[in-house]
Amino acid sequence: MMPGFPPRSLAVRLFLLLLGGVLAAVSTTTALAIHERERIVQSFRDQATADRVADFLHLLVALPPGERFATVRALPSGLWRIDPGDRPHAEPQPFSPAFTLALEEAVGTGIQIEDAWRVIRQDCEDDGGPCLPKRVIGAWVRFPDGQRVHVEGIRDYSPPYLPQGAQFAINLSLLAGFLAVMAWFAGRLVLEPLLSLSQAAEAFGRDPDHPPMDESGPSEVRQAAHTFNQMRERLRAHIQERTHILAAITHDLKTPLTRMRLRLEQCEDEPLRTRLVEDVEAMRTLVAEGLELARSLDTGQAPQAVDLAALLGSLCEDAQDAGDDTRYLGPETALVAGRPEALRRVFLNLIDNALKYGGVASVGLERAGADWLVRIKDAGSGIPERHLAEVMQPFFRLETSRSRETGGTGLGLSIAANLLAAQSGILTLHNRPEGGLEARVRLPALKGNGKP
Repeated sequence: MMPGFPPRSLAVRLFLLLLGGVLAAVSTTTALAIHERERIVQSFRDQATADRVADFLHLLVALPPGERFATVRALPSGLWRIDPGDRPHAEPQPFSPAFTLALEEAVGTGIQIEDAWRVIRQDCEDDGGPCLPKRVIGAWVRFPDGQRVHVEGIRDYSPPYLPQGAQFAINLSLLAGFLAVMAWFAGRLVLEPLLSLSQAAEAFGRDPDHPPMDESGPSEVRQAAHTFNQMRERLRAHIQERTHILAAITHDLKTPLTRMRLRLEQCEDEPLRTRLVEDVEAMRTLVAEGLELARSLDTGQAPQAVDLAALLGSLCEDAQDAGDDTRYLGPETALVAGRPEALRRVFLNLIDNALKYGGVASVGLERAGADWLVRIKDAGSGIPERHLAEVMQPFFRLETSRSRETGGTGLGLSIAANLLAAQSGILTLHNRPEGGLEARVRLPALKGNGKP
């Protein structure tokens, strides 16, 4: 199979299928029409030839038997020849039942047609000139007086009709172009509901509160849209139920943790109290992060225009004021559509991670096609390649980060990824060749019309 075939695009496949099928049908119809035309023309030719031979035989039957041969030889055209029936013919001729039947009907009763034929024969000049094809018609005939003769007539050969090469190619090209345009529009018309379904699924993935798909069009399209909307409602209900459960659990844990913290103040063993307080604080942090994770799954807040450059610059300035090694490199303005607080939470988490595990945070912003690309680099030891995708899963932590000083809950990157996904953003992690980790965030740029 040749590379790239069949095409990966369903639209191109359908287009080629429709175009190929129509062209095959047109080619077959044209060939059958030409064949049928040639058959009809040949039928008329046979009938005309039979009538011509019949007229010639009627002329001969009116003559005495002894004058027939001399009369034919005296004809000025030289297109007819007659031989006695007792003289064997030099070349056996193929029998033509259809022509024989046509000739019998043309001559009527009284003249017996024993055999008839029509063949194409090469007629070569005696002086070595070119051999031209001739149409030869002949018959073995028995007249009413009992005389049996061999009759032949010679005519110029007219080849069967074939379309003119250049004009036929032009007409076929025009027809193929017209069919290609029609096939393309037909393919787009058929695939438009599928494209609408794909867009509705993508919009639902970004925003579960996106309006349902329009249930209009042909019955099959309406059924597909209705089924998709039902699935959408079930998924929304499932997401809301999961979010509410997680939020309720994490919220309810705050009260017993607060009581435990107060009771620990009564512990007289200072080292033990210190360790227990640290454990409780770690649990409080985990609960707070769990609540934040539940909130990150809620996309109810409507997006608005956000100046990404101003947001990143402000976060870097705040970190510098706190004595951290951060710097921002990028344009002064970069508009995206998103939720301001969610974006601030995402980039604050990524910058804090870079400072915590790499000591520095270099924040860069650049245009990448239709998106804004944020690069946050640190100078740490990076992450093993096999764990780059796993660290964004909830509660996943590397063994090297499980300490009271730097270890987290394992929810920060998961929360950031959820918040970005709800705003058509993408978060990926990459190890730098010179050392350190680079977090890349892609967000659709806001166009002049206010749409991403």
